[in-house]
Amino acid sequence: MQFQHVRVIQGSNASKFPACTSLLIDDGDAVAVIDPGAGPGALAGALGNREVDMVINTHYHFDHLSGNHLFPRARVYMNPVEVGVFSNLGLVGEWIGIREVFGEEGVAGWLKTVARPDSPQTEFSPSSRHEWWLSTRAPAGSYVYDRVWEIGKTRVVMVHAPGHTNGFCCPYFPDEGLVYTGDIDLTGFGPWYCGSDGNIEQFLLSAQRVARLDAEWFVTGHQAGTVSRADFAGKLEQFLEVVNQRQERLMGFLEAGIQPEDIPSHGLLYPPKYQVDPWVVMWERIGVRKHMAFLRKGKGDGN
Repeated sequence: MQFQHVRVIQGSNASKFPACTSLLIDDGDAVAVIDPGAGPGALAGALGNREVDMVINTHYHFDHLSGNHLFPRARVYMNPVEVGVFSNLGLVGEWIGIREVFGEEGVAGWLKTVARPDSPQTEFSPSSRHEWWLSTRAPAGSYVYDRVWEIGKTRVVMVHAPGHTNGFCCPYFPDEGLVYTGDIDLTGFGPWYCGSDGNIEQFLLSAQRVARLDAEWFVTGHQAGTVSRADFAGKLEQFLEVVNQRQERLMGFLEAGIQPEDIPSHGLLYPPKYQVDPWVVMWERIGVRKHMAFLRKGKGDGN
């Protein structure tokens, strides 16, 4: 879909993870790509012969920065909380959950794995993809949250919306009446906060804040794509309700006598068939921990 200066680029496989929907800004003064995870083919088709001046990442997850390396001449920008991954990729290992579940040795092993282009791949996650390494090699600058940033003639506000990650943000284009909601994505899976830096309560609050922005169009990072304000509000309610459904399932497991340490094998978030992937196992364990903490507090920060 084309707005005045912003074009929505649907990712491969309908922007299903580990691809995402990307945004192209082209106003005659600057060409910028936000979250170039749509895939090389989709990006090339949208760009044609245009040279990209800037690559902007909303957060550090693979599906949103995996295409950074496709634009070696572009200036790269990341949010101020997570910009450090470009000089220390080990921070990804800390924040995404590797250190919490597999320890420092797990982080060191992961860094060696992604540095190699021929590493064996896991089945359901991009854990071993070499693009982790390639797309964090260029130095990066950071933008400022919640202030107008002019990219050429295009005004954007990078709205800080923690919960999915600590630094996660949603680009809001006030002159276009458009907000890119990224991983507040309305998918049937529901909210994702399963990294060590994820936070259930913050996710809920951020989603509600983003929904209140003065925009007529909301673009999700996965699957749904461009939806009207009314549709976004209705679908967001269903999307966030998944958190309550998970809490109810958790209470059911506990009432049935299942010990907390055994709950991951029952699939609170990820069905057991997906837990052949070590990162899915990792995220399930962290997700269960967060929901247990959320349950104990009644309403808490999920950590």
